[in-house]
Amino acid sequence: MLRYDHYYTIGTTHPICEDYVTQGDTPTPFMVLSDGCSSAENSDAGARILTLTAKHMIETAAKWPLNYLDFGQQLIDNALDITEKLQLPDSVLDATVMLAFLYQNTIMVYIYGDGCLLFKDHDGNLGTIEIAFTHNAPYYLTYWYDKERQQDYAKCGPNPLLLIDSVNGQSEPKPFQKQLTFCFPLKKFKVVAIASDGASQCVDTRQNTFIPLYDVATHLLAFQNQTNEFVKRHTESALEDYAVQGIYPADDLSIGVFAQ
Repeated sequence: MLRYDHYYTIGTTHPICEDYVTQGDTPTPFMVLSDGCSSAENSDAGARILTLTAKHMIETAAKWPLNYLDFGQQLIDNALDITEKLQLPDSVLDATVMLAFLYQNTIMVYIYGDGCLLFKDHDGNLGTIEIAFTHNAPYYLTYWYDKERQQDYAKCGPNPLLLIDSVNGQSEPKPFQKQLTFCFPLKKFKVVAIASDGASQCVDTRQNTFIPLYDVATHLLAFQNQTNEFVKRHTESALEDYAVQGIYPADDLSIGVFAQ
């Protein structure tokens, strides 16, 4: 039986939580996560607009799934309609988007910007993939429609994208326009999780060092059971354990999990 749940919490360096996650089960189980840009005013509102717009799109879609490009384009178009009506600047939507959904016994993941993938196979082997940008500026959906901003972004370098795999190591730098799609067959994977880059920003304040993502994933995916709000309960407990050790998420942390 496939179970799914999510959780998000504020980081120690933030006055407002700019992460948000939502989930649904129509027409298929899905989760959407967004991480607002700290330098963009009201990006916490933008993260909610993007996730809730995506949820509405999925639940009312005449045909699902949409491919990576179509989903991204329709999402930013619809979200911009909302911000225009609210008379908010487009920069409110400077936020990453991670979508995970069940399709033909596979968890499909679309990523627009940065984030982390955490997963465990049926033998208990754990793996992680961190999607990062060398200049720490994710390629948001807001760049898709604004050619001028896209050109300015490209000036920072044509290949800023890195995939940091716990098994295969760090990839060669890739183009920022690369379609970030991932497939996790349930026949092979027992747990599949999406998480904001806050998962890679847990700090040991006593040693003044970052905890490796693999170690954080080991802690976050060690579920004792999968009943009710299992991700919320376990993540809160895991963070409490970390706090005793002087370890805290510096950035906002959000996570959505599918588990069998």
